[in-house]
Amino acid sequence: MLFKDCLPYLLHQFKSEHDLLSAIEELSQNFTTHRESITEYLNDARLASAYTAFYLTTNIPKLAAVFKWLPSEWLEELKKCILVDVGAGPGTFTMAWKEWVGSDFLGVHQIETSRIMRQQAQKLWEGIYPNEKLLQFSAPQEQTGSFLLFGHSANEMGHKEALRYIEKVRPDHILFIEPGTKSFFPEMLKIREELLKTGFHVLFPCPLETTCPMSNSASDWCHQFIHVRQNPEVERLSQMMKMDRKLLPLTVHAYSRTFEHKASERVVRVFPSTKFSFEWDVCLGERVEHYQVMKKSFDKQTQKELDEVLSGDSIETELEKSLEQAKRVKLIKRNNQTL
Repeated sequence: MLFKDCLPYLLHQFKSEHDLLSAIEELSQNFTTHRESITEYLNDARLASAYTAFYLTTNIPKLAAVFKWLPSEWLEELKKCILVDVGAGPGTFTMAWKEWVGSDFLGVHQIETSRIMRQQAQKLWEGIYPNEKLLQFSAPQEQTGSFLLFGHSANEMGHKEALRYIEKVRPDHILFIEPGTKSFFPEMLKIREELLKTGFHVLFPCPLETTCPMSNSASDWCHQFIHVRQNPEVERLSQMMKMDRKLLPLTVHAYSRTFEHKASERVVRVFPSTKFSFEWDVCLGERVEHYQVMKKSFDKQTQKELDEVLSGDSIETELEKSLEQAKRVKLIKRNNQTL
């Protein structure tokens, strides 16, 4: 989906590309350096429209990239669900879901308290999908057989409010796609702890449902990175604003009441490779280990592919040798692909 597809359906019509870029840059500053102004875009048609134009086109490939990490059998279960998009804003993740599901689309409910955002979501949806119904609520309602999505919203509302939405909707499945920030990590751990107490299984990123080995770390936190291939128009505008939209840090968590999945070892930190080895920190569930994978085991093409390993990738290994500061391992699989 391109900018030109959504521009006619924005609440605010920008006079020029420069005006749009200025509004997007203002948004970016509010999300990063001016966090005290983070909620301004919820009540400003100009900022809400800028948010819609930029993040719709980037969230569609982002959701597809996140889904590549998740169990394929679980994704098939999600296709049988009604989506409940919490803190939906103008519906960028709602539309990303619609684009991914395609003809299997069963419907969507949006939960959004901002009147401006609900208006923008409605105008955008009716313009692009005139034959599909969109249901909107300002408060949560129980929805049997639902898939609850938090798309960059749990970090703004906090863990107590996020859990309140979960309790009210009572979904079968939940997915969090949140900023990969150190400040949000403790909030995500509180949500994780409560969900495990109430019968949910964690599908991603945790190999086990034990206490997170990073929960007491003062310097590290669990987050992931994804490579996203943007369309040339988005890439051009991103370069003009000096915003990297290709390598994105995220906090992704997936849960289910009805589906269980035992993850493999999960890469949680990638270090610069040496002349002879790849160096990663890997979560085993109860602890984090430093792994060393020797390059000589692979041909040049595979080495090039392993240079692109990111935090969030799953691996399967066999121990070759325990070293003083690391475990040297044989890499068997990456993201379920045999090497």
